[in-house]
Amino acid sequence: MASSHPHFDDKGLHWHHKLDEALAVAQKEGKHVLVEYGRKACGNCKILVEALLPAVKAEVDAAFVLLATDCDAPEPAVRAIGGQHMSHARALPFVLYLRSDGAFVHGTQGARTKDQLLHDFIHGREDPDHHHHEEHDHGHGHDHGGHGHHH
Repeated sequence: MASSHPHFDDKGLHWHHKLDEALAVAQKEGKHVLVEYGRKACGNCKILVEALLPAVKAEVDAAFVLLATDCDAPEPAVRAIGGQHMSHARALPFVLYLRSDGAFVHGTQGARTKDQLLHDFIHGREDPDHHHHEEHDHGHGHDHGGHGHHH
């Protein structure tokens, strides 16, 4: 049984291993990329991959393409983003949230709770260039009036 994650059981989530692949899928599906930057010997990385993310699989599937990066042998593109935006980070796992064009949106380090993770997801879907939310509403059928529904 092959896991799509290089270190851990993917628990039914699909992990990409190359940034350009993950970005291509994210562009096609209109999602952001969540990068897990860790190593096999890291307990908090295992918890993130095998417990926390599967627990919020619906939210993950709706918004993110997953990318697994080995912090001991990261691909240069991921290492460059981490070095630029997460140079202060010390505690694994580093989680990087990227726009589908590769722009860095948000990053966290170390252990997260499920509630923190869901909060991270909100930040991780923001556009780094502007902080208003109209762009997230297209195509989801939300209507801001909320009163016009006939039952």
